[in-house]
This record gives sequence, structure tokens and C-alpha cells, in this order.
Amino acid sequence: MTTEWSELLDRLLALQSIDSKIRRLDQVLTRAPGEVSQREAAMASIDEKIKKVADRTRLLRAQILLRENELKTHEKKIEKLQEQAAELKTNKEYIASRSEIANVRGECDRLQNEVLKILEVVEQADAKIKELEGDRKHESDRIDQLKAEMASKLEDVKKDRDALASTRPAAMEDIPKEQLELYERARKARGTAMAALEGAYCSGCGEPQTRNDMYAVQNRTRLVLCRGCNRILYQP
Repeated sequence: MTTEWSELLDRLLALQSIDSKIRRLDQVLTRAPGEVSQREAAMASIDEKIKKVADRTRLLRAQILLRENELKTHEKKIEKLQEQAAELKTNKEYIASRSEIANVRGECDRLQNEVLKILEVVEQADAKIKELEGDRKHESDRIDQLKAEMASKLEDVKKDRDALASTRPAAMEDIPKEQLELYERARKARGTAMAALEGAYCSGCGEPQTRNDMYAVQNRTRLVLCRGCNRILYQP
């Protein structure tokens, strides 16, 4: 083990410790709005369901109106037939009139039954909309709550991240430019710049290392980059 390489690895590990904490906080900042987005998507799905049920209800109400108008026409027809029946002179004409009135009344009964059935479906649809509106309010309230919690939480996270980021320049000061460039290149490409050596393998990517490189990592005789991911290897 050489003091120079051992101290360099310690500095790089200290820098990685800072970067790992910053990375975790960045992930919190990135993920935090995700829950709100999921809730907003759930609320949008509820809105779509409400719209579909409401559209169907409008069609059903239109069908009720059509039948009610048709019913009024039939009722007027019955009134007219009854008025005409008073002027009939033969039994045959009277029987024919009564038959026609009975047929029209049968149509009225059919229309009334259809209106009642449609009204039942409309009532069920109205109840479903009310239920969905309750679900929507729950989601809306939860979104407002999450946003309030997030604003407070993220403010603290940002402060912690900024505090950590401010220590980074000092941690890089004593690291030679060439080794720092290797570190930064791996960090930007892989997210983490250093990986522990586990047996003969890089813990970052699983690539097996040569015996000479393993010896160098274990004894800190030089800086070793993983053959697979270019992370700087160290022995825990």
C-alpha cells in the first residue's frame, strides 16, 4: 500500500459519499411530484367516468322527452276519438271506435312503462355520478394535502441538498485533475463513480477483474477502473 494512492482513494470515497447523498436528495426532488401526478391522473380518470355517465344520462332523458311527447299526442288522440264517439250512430261504428281507443291506450301504457324503466336507469346513473363526485372530491382534497406537504418537505430537502453541494468544492480540492476527470466521467455516465470490489467482481456491473487489478485494489497500489463500467474500484 502506498500512502499517495491510499489517501487519493479516501478523498475520492469522501467525494462519492457527498455525491451519493446529493443523488438521493435529487431523487426525492424528482419523485415527489410523481405522487401528485398519479393522483391527478386518477382524478382525470374519474372525470372521464363522470362524463360518460352524464352523456348517457342526457341521452336517456332525451328518450324520456320523446316518449312523453308521443304520449301527449296519443292522449289528445284519445280525447278526439271520445268526442267523435258521441256522434256515432251505428253499433258497428261504436265498436270500431272503442277498439281504436283501446289500441291507442295500449300504446300509452307501453310508453308509460318505457318511461318508468328509463327513469329507473337515470336514477341509477345519477346515484353513480354522485358516488364518482365523492371519489373526485377525495382525490382533490388529497392532492391539495400532498401539495402542501410537498412544499414544506421539498423546501427542507432543497436546503439539505444545497448545503451538501456547497461542501463539494472543498472535497475536490486535493484530488489531482486527471483522477478527478476519471471520477466525474464515471459519475455522469453511471450515476456513481466508484464501486466496491466483491471478490473478483465489480459490484457496480458484475464484471470480473484481473488478478493484478484485484491485487492493486486490495493493496491500494494504484487507481483501478472496472473493465466493464469504468467505475473506480475500491476494497470496502
